[in-house]
Amino acid sequence: MNKKNKLIAYLISFIIPIVVLASVWMILGLAPFGNNNLMVSDLGSQYLPFLNAFKRFMTEGGENLYSFANGIGGPMEATIAYYLMSPFNFISLLFPYNMMPVAVLLIITLKIACMSLTMYTYLDLHYRQSNWLTQAFSLAYSLCGFVVVYLLNFMWLDVLILFPLLVLGLERLWHEKKYGLYGVTLFFSILTNYYLGYMVCIFAVMYSVFIYYLKFERKPAKSIKEFTKRWRLFFVTSLLSGLSTAFMLIPAILGMLQTGKSSFHMQDFLLKPRFGFEVFSQMGLGTINYDIRLDHLPMIYSGVFVWLLAFLYFTLPIVPKRKKRAMAALLTVIYFSFFFEMFNTVWHMFQSPAGFPYRNAFIFSFILIKLAYETYLYARLTEDKTIVKKRLVLAGSTFTVLLTIGQLFLIFQSDSSYLLSNTYFVLNIVIVWILVFVLRLKFTKTSYLWRWVLLLCVGLELGGNLWISMKDIPFGNQEQYAKMYNEQEMLVKHLESGRDDLFRINQKIDTNMMGYNEINNGYNNPMLFGYSGVSSYTSTLDSKVQNTLTDLGLYSKNERRFSYVDESQVANLLLNVNYTINPKFIDNKELLEEQALSNIYKNSEAIGAAFLAPKALKEVSLERGKVINNQETILQSIKPLQNDVYFKPLTGIHTTKEVDKYQIKGKVTADGTNYLYLPNAVWDNVEYFAVNGKEIKTDVMIITNQLFNLGEFKKNDQIRLELKLNKKIETTDMVWVSLDQSKFDKLIHYQKNYASSLTWQKLGKLEGKVNVVDENQLLYVSIPYDKNWQVEVDGKKVKPKQIVGDFIGLDLEMDEHQINFKYRSKSLMIGLVITSISLLISFIGVIFTRKIKSKEKQIKE
Repeated sequence: MNKKNKLIAYLISFIIPIVVLASVWMILGLAPFGNNNLMVSDLGSQYLPFLNAFKRFMTEGGENLYSFANGIGGPMEATIAYYLMSPFNFISLLFPYNMMPVAVLLIITLKIACMSLTMYTYLDLHYRQSNWLTQAFSLAYSLCGFVVVYLLNFMWLDVLILFPLLVLGLERLWHEKKYGLYGVTLFFSILTNYYLGYMVCIFAVMYSVFIYYLKFERKPAKSIKEFTKRWRLFFVTSLLSGLSTAFMLIPAILGMLQTGKSSFHMQDFLLKPRFGFEVFSQMGLGTINYDIRLDHLPMIYSGVFVWLLAFLYFTLPIVPKRKKRAMAALLTVIYFSFFFEMFNTVWHMFQSPAGFPYRNAFIFSFILIKLAYETYLYARLTEDKTIVKKRLVLAGSTFTVLLTIGQLFLIFQSDSSYLLSNTYFVLNIVIVWILVFVLRLKFTKTSYLWRWVLLLCVGLELGGNLWISMKDIPFGNQEQYAKMYNEQEMLVKHLESGRDDLFRINQKIDTNMMGYNEINNGYNNPMLFGYSGVSSYTSTLDSKVQNTLTDLGLYSKNERRFSYVDESQVANLLLNVNYTINPKFIDNKELLEEQALSNIYKNSEAIGAAFLAPKALKEVSLERGKVINNQETILQSIKPLQNDVYFKPLTGIHTTKEVDKYQIKGKVTADGTNYLYLPNAVWDNVEYFAVNGKEIKTDVMIITNQLFNLGEFKKNDQIRLELKLNKKIETTDMVWVSLDQSKFDKLIHYQKNYASSLTWQKLGKLEGKVNVVDENQLLYVSIPYDKNWQVEVDGKKVKPKQIVGDFIGLDLEMDEHQINFKYRSKSLMIGLVITSISLLISFIGVIFTRKIKSKEKQIKE
């Protein structure tokens, strides 16, 4: 193949998956080919908001590496490292915010096309025998099972683009002592997504053992020194490449250690199987759909033709036995990473994944496709084509038997949700024998026709499998999403107009109004629209912040998310939640503005981002699961009441229990807002919840641990709670109180005299002024405590204290003070130093190596 044809072949390897994907997108009606979009699951609730944050950082100026749109405020390094290091994200800069779902679809399409391109590159440069059928193998890699299941998690796809080049670099390192390609691709693999980059590092060791065995099987090392010398280049290159990512890796790792996902559970390290023979059913198409994306069997699908050729590999006499042994061992080790719980946990950074259980499956697909391509080349070299034809029939029979066994186990012994349809099983059998027929003709006929027929069959099969996996997705409505985005963006800008002080917004948007067809809880709306908020959903969530907010009454489903469901006046005070945006009409709030999709309310209890309070506030220790007690303790520390309380329990509480219904009655003891806390109730078991006959519906799907704001009531009012159940509900530890509004209003009126605003400066700096008039006062700041905050009072550094769970407190002397906050990431600085040293050593090593090679060349000449 000449250079021109080779260039065309590379271009075609990029174009073919685009054609397949565009065809599927058109059938599914995804924008711009229709009005559907991919605003579903984590893509809608996490990845798109983070992409918006990336665009906003690049186009409107960032907040340094700290953002108050990240939860109630938090460092962004871990979030950036996990979600936003892909260079493809720059495509988002070309699209307006309301069209960002279209940008996401384009990014996914281009990433998959690049996967095909790099796989073709690997096959062409490694085997140097590429032809037009090589396109089928590169297409199989770009649409393998991993991609089909996880393409909505598009931040993982960059590593799959780099992976074939990394393998090529490894081979060059071992065979030619050329380390450049491996070093660079390993660096970018870790950089673009350190999570999958970690898996790539494990594989690099495994694959090096594979190469070492084939290279030195007959030349075992005679000493430890010789063995070390052989492995030295690999380990040095790997180490320097890994250390060069320290500027990103260290902040990311330290950030992840602050999450609730850093705990270990012994059951995750047991050597027990995760599945049985039903795994064989996964060799064919039609095994995955949207409903089982979080919990499924290993995605070992790589195309039926790939599996046929893989079976053929181990039966062809022309294939050396030692290669068969080595390849079988490599595939077995990778397979064990799925099969045994312990190995699967180790591969996933020693944490059992919460959903998406086999994130290293792309490695198995790559090896299988590599093996299949070798089979194809060996079959072409086999002189006696009769052997190939017979062994193809044997491969087809083996595939059929294993697929049948897998299907039977799927039907009778496995989770019934894994079985999509028996029709797909029949379709797979038909495809197997069609491909056996076409492959037999391809290997025995000289006509190019069968090559194109096979390529067409592969394209239809892979595209069809993608369509099957996506056709039942509850796609979003792009037109409605764009309309919603424009209005909400306008509302947020209106509230922020003319203000440079730090305040928070609690925004709720009806799922239908957002253009979603599945429930979207709006956890990352602050990221989506770019404001300081009180909700978050991310794998990098700080557990201390989450625990503090939960103990103050915010809802948390798991260690990755929290949301401000029903508002609490005390929480609004502590978090400085100035405004509430909600489509509902809220009786006890001041309505500022009414829009088509939302209403804006002012929260009078939000007095400022910081306020002076008695030093007793720093002695407050939050108790787990004691929300009302915690709020009472905080209020008493700010403005103590003599022999009285702010939260007053209802009296005469009487519970009537029936099989499917609870009725709880009580009498209000103070004018004010009623709060109900049922920490042990599972709200999935509640079909109907009403207060005095008026149904209560939360803005967010809740499970347990929720503080309910029941509205305002007068003293001596009778309240009747009704709960219709589908299962028994646990009402132990129930707390039902009224916040004495007059006493709370007096506290707010009093505290306004001691409130302070914090204003924004460049590069994420905050500053404010405060006048301390009592030596027993401290400054409470509604910012999460973080050792990276540098605080200066009147130009002098002051060490902040951690108070009220995880907020900042400052001890100040009596006087008027100028206070400056500056966030400086120490882990980033350490990482930059390590990266700089690693790059310097690498540069020196390259120069030194070149000089040695140059001298050796001169000596030879």
